[in-house]
Amino acid sequence: HLKELSFGEYDQPVIGMKSCFEYSEKDGEDSEWSAREWFVVRKAEIHVSDDQVLIPYLKMGVEAREQILGDAGLEDAPITRPDHP
Repeated sequence: HLKELSFGEYDQPVIGMKSCFEYSEKDGEDSEWSAREWFVVRKAEIHVSDDQVLIPYLKMGVEAREQILGDAGLEDAPITRPDHP
């Protein structure tokens, strides 16, 4: 579900949050735009039920950075966008 959110397949859960396609459209067709995203594990645990069944517990997140062209090629921008939550 996280990947689909970032690509705009579903409504964004945070007011003002935009998908990568909305940012690309906002900048116009004349400008090139690049970014990367990755999934992170925020918390991982194994719970044991009363009848000794192992239950995985996982919290995940998505992090993303806009990229700019630097001396060594594409680099992460120091601030992705100040208007993005």
